[in-house]
Amino acid sequence: MPAKNPRPPKLADRFLQWFCSEEVLETLQGDLYELYEKGREKHGKLWADFYFITGVIGACRPFAFKRIKHRSNSNIFIMYNNYFKIAWRSLSNNKAYSALNISGLAIGLASAILIMLWVGNELSYDTFHPNAESICRLTADAGGGFNAAVSPAGMAQGLQAEMPEIEATVRLSKPVTALFEYDEKKFEETRVFYADSNFLQVFAFPLVKGNAKTALGFAEGVLLTESTARKYFGKADAIGKVIRKDNNSTFTVTGVLKDVPVNSHLQFDVILPMASLAKTNSDLINKVWGNFNFYSYLKFNESVVSSPEGIGRMEARVDDIWASKGMNFQPRFHLQRLTDIHLHSDLQIDLPGHGNVQYVNTFFIIAIFILAVACINFMNLATARSARRAREVGLRKVVGATRQQLVGQFLTESVVVSFISLLLAIGLVYLFLPVFNNLADKALRFDLSNTRLLGALLVVAFLTGIVSGSYPALFLSSFRPIAVLRGKLKQAGGNFNFRNSLVVFQLIISVSLVVGAIVSHNQLTFLRNKNLGFDKSNLLYMSMKGDLWSKKEVLETRLEESPLFSDFTVVSDLPTNLVTGNIDVTWEGKDPDSKIVIPDIRTDEHFLDVFQVELISGRNFSEELTTDENNFIVNEKAVQVMGFDKETAIGQRLSFNEQRGMVIGVVKDFNFKPLQYAIEPLVLRIGGGGIVVVRIPAGKTEEAIANLEAINEELNPAFPLAYSFVDKDLDNQYRGEQRITAIFKLFTVLAIFISCLGLYGLSAFIAEQHTKEIGIRKVLGASMMGLVNLLLHDFMKLVGIALVIAIPSSWYLMDKWLQDFTYRIDIAWWVFLGAAFCAVAVTILTVSYQVIKAALMNPVTSLRSE
Repeated sequence: MPAKNPRPPKLADRFLQWFCSEEVLETLQGDLYELYEKGREKHGKLWADFYFITGVIGACRPFAFKRIKHRSNSNIFIMYNNYFKIAWRSLSNNKAYSALNISGLAIGLASAILIMLWVGNELSYDTFHPNAESICRLTADAGGGFNAAVSPAGMAQGLQAEMPEIEATVRLSKPVTALFEYDEKKFEETRVFYADSNFLQVFAFPLVKGNAKTALGFAEGVLLTESTARKYFGKADAIGKVIRKDNNSTFTVTGVLKDVPVNSHLQFDVILPMASLAKTNSDLINKVWGNFNFYSYLKFNESVVSSPEGIGRMEARVDDIWASKGMNFQPRFHLQRLTDIHLHSDLQIDLPGHGNVQYVNTFFIIAIFILAVACINFMNLATARSARRAREVGLRKVVGATRQQLVGQFLTESVVVSFISLLLAIGLVYLFLPVFNNLADKALRFDLSNTRLLGALLVVAFLTGIVSGSYPALFLSSFRPIAVLRGKLKQAGGNFNFRNSLVVFQLIISVSLVVGAIVSHNQLTFLRNKNLGFDKSNLLYMSMKGDLWSKKEVLETRLEESPLFSDFTVVSDLPTNLVTGNIDVTWEGKDPDSKIVIPDIRTDEHFLDVFQVELISGRNFSEELTTDENNFIVNEKAVQVMGFDKETAIGQRLSFNEQRGMVIGVVKDFNFKPLQYAIEPLVLRIGGGGIVVVRIPAGKTEEAIANLEAINEELNPAFPLAYSFVDKDLDNQYRGEQRITAIFKLFTVLAIFISCLGLYGLSAFIAEQHTKEIGIRKVLGASMMGLVNLLLHDFMKLVGIALVIAIPSSWYLMDKWLQDFTYRIDIAWWVFLGAAFCAVAVTILTVSYQVIKAALMNPVTSLRSE
């Protein structure tokens, strides 16, 4: 019958032709085509396709097996059908063994899937941009270890004018916090950026509503993400709506963006035009090349930066152009690939939320190890049952089965177990993915409709089945039928050595993971509890916004009147992650060629008392001395850089960014950046602060916040109170390490659990091999403890070998990991003692069960065959 137009699904049509004979095909095809045409007219193509496929399955079922058998030129189908039946019967008849095998593989596969989802997410950052490989971020190495992610306001467009290889440039401001208002709705947004008008031409963030080419084309426009627009306008169309910013300016919504993908290093809720900031920002107005305050992205012609050599040539061009500008210092500029920013960015003044490529590599290796441990379990458990299956193998060989067929049978069994484990693993992943996402602070998705993911899982399951079943298949198929049928089965020493090696490998992994978990936990605890040189507890702060700027003196009076707020200071920056720095610093005797970036904090005479910073030389600022407005307090590191000591530094003349004065005090070094960075020189000077920091009495937090809200309501009613705590900010700096450590601990526990199954398998094997020996020893009067010690002795040897290998190797790896931290712990001896105790305890508990079980067996039963 001629085909209809349009035709039904080709795959179903192929099945119909393949399964049915010519006579049946003519009848069925005509009827099904007719039904398809009617269904399409009545219900549409989607339902018609569904009905047609269903009809083909139903029609082919009576003929399928017959057709397959007819078309097959061999008995391969029947053979594998028998393999599957035998595999299923073997699993059904040995439920405890099957449960151990399947659960071990399922946990290993589920762990590997979760880790690979995390690894895949980390590696996918910013790859969704079509031209990601052609986009680079401009960074600067200012010397002295100060590498910054920012560049000057005028540099990006200046480079484009002189480098024809650059197609486009776009600048972003540092993230700002702003209050937005629509009707009665007020929200303080913390993820706000100013961006050039071509932001959406360089980056492929999808615009749901609006025109991507003009959305940032005028100074009063604003882009909102979908969730942000919904927060202000509900389901109403946001385009054209006017929102108020900081109670003093208005912006019209010109575009609504899809929510930013989680795998983007740029995370924002609001994008404002750079033209709006350019009205007041002197760097933008003058297009300066001296102040490093903006993130600059350069989009190059295709293939220009496709290789490290190409990037090197472009960086040299950038350095030459900078040198031609006659600037008073020469940093080295680098081009950082967009796709490298998330995992390969250890820069200052950078955006938050970056990952670490070392963690990605580490977890990838852990995933492989966990899967390897699960495969080892399968091998040990399968060989542990060798005596029970030996007669089966002997009988099959007697009736003509070849070794190749036996290998095929056992491999089929292992593949069946692997795929059953995969199904269980998929269920475990769906069940625990929300918990894992919460632990990792991710939004990972496990979507089986993704054909690449599904295909990868099937391939991994198949390979896992082949790898884990290969040794048992070769081992079991090697039995000699005469020996096994006579009950004289003996195992070669090489087989024992191989299995013992597998167990040693498992123990090495487990001990190494335990050491890694303990060391990473101790390092994180050390960072969180390290003395920073100031007291971080009970420090509450808020930014001076809105009317608080003009009412600063009234605010200070209100704070002084309250016993809760009498101990306060006003600073320009918190000593938690100071990102400012200046090279325009001179003192007597300074090398004119030395260009050192020195940060500063503008503050008042209360700073040292509030933060409890130790003054080791000179004096503090005094509000009674007006000359102190030009004087400085420096830290020990600054004194060292200047070439003085804490005594001779007092009275030295110092010029800082055209402010001239003298050093009146030296404070003990304290950390004002994350502990990944060493302490740098620091200058404290009077005035210009915009952050109020209050040391509140212990136990009075809620009362202090309530009083602060009342003061803010009185002096600054247009702005809701926004406050935080210094110690909370410091803890947040190590949140990434906390998540990594938590994940590491989780998979350490899982690896140990899976290793226990492996030990159980080998102990079961050995106990089965020594059943008659145990019976004879028991008849001769051996005690239970003696029998346990007899078999446990061999396992303790394996543990000892594993410890000899694992302890030095884990020490080397963790010591290398700790080298990335400026402030680090020393790995204590008790860490390895604890890991060794854990390995010994787990081994004893796991193995003793099987040994005691064999020892409790009635000797008559174990010796009956003798």
